[in-house]
Amino acid sequence: MTVKTMMLTGGLVLAMLLGISQANAAPTQPKDGFTRREATFFTTIQVNNSESLPLVDRITRLSSILLGAPYADGALGEGSEGLFDQDPLYRFDEFDCTTYVETVLAGALSNSPSDFLTNLDHIRYKDGDVAFVKRNHFPSADWFPNNRNILTDITKKIAGKQTKEARAVIDKKSWYRHMTMDNLQLTSANEAQKRLFLHALHHAGDGFKPQIAKIDYVPLTALFVPVKNNSGQVVGSKVNLAILKKIPTGSIISMIRPNWNLKKVIGTNMNVSHQAILVRKEGKLYLRHASEIKGKVVDQNFVRYLFHYRNSPTLKGFNVAVLKANS
Repeated sequence: MTVKTMMLTGGLVLAMLLGISQANAAPTQPKDGFTRREATFFTTIQVNNSESLPLVDRITRLSSILLGAPYADGALGEGSEGLFDQDPLYRFDEFDCTTYVETVLAGALSNSPSDFLTNLDHIRYKDGDVAFVKRNHFPSADWFPNNRNILTDITKKIAGKQTKEARAVIDKKSWYRHMTMDNLQLTSANEAQKRLFLHALHHAGDGFKPQIAKIDYVPLTALFVPVKNNSGQVVGSKVNLAILKKIPTGSIISMIRPNWNLKKVIGTNMNVSHQAILVRKEGKLYLRHASEIKGKVVDQNFVRYLFHYRNSPTLKGFNVAVLKANS
């Protein structure tokens, strides 16, 4: 199964993990939509600060600015000084699911445009140290643990006793060893130089040991409650509205696939396949996310989206996290 095929089944963070851009031959450059969205986004940061908007409103406002932006696989890197990936540090012309969430959160935490890149670096990299090996590649093993200072997992408050825990063995050493020449995004290296960089990349993970990464989730079986007839046969399902009412606007939603078997493809298993922001419009919940299937940043009805996966053999639920009020 190809990476693209897996993404079509919901594995939208794989491109981020593999560092694949749509143009594999050279680092991508910002396209026409960059300047307009950037200007609007940064102006809105200033307006948000002047109006002393709470984080939830900042997230809603900033995330809406990026609606319609094209989807692209792994278009961000460590910039021109990057050792292995010289794609831009940030951009507004295209996003994948996680870079979209990171951009919105960094903007929501900023009081001025000058704060933005610092906040983004601290969300994307351990200790804000911009380097490929410090990037928060794995949501459950890196992204959430390294962002504990700004994020609170509220999944247990949503699902209560129905909460489940998804585990996965994250083998970073094996993941690094699965890298190929296409994973290198270098502006001027020739083939011989790329082979040397690839050798270095393969060994960049030598210091990592397999780890068990855990993350709580609301099971789809708790959201979609079976409806039985008088004979006890399941004839349909109804939505658990009590769960939906507990999910706040501005939440970060992560799709959970317990111990997702990807070792033969990328060298390790995973347990998070997609990330999004949840918003409320006219009393209904929507996923606001960079969708590979839709090809852009869109709003999709939350319940309808999950209903499609209710019988999935791998996607079993979703995690809910929020920005801390004092971030």
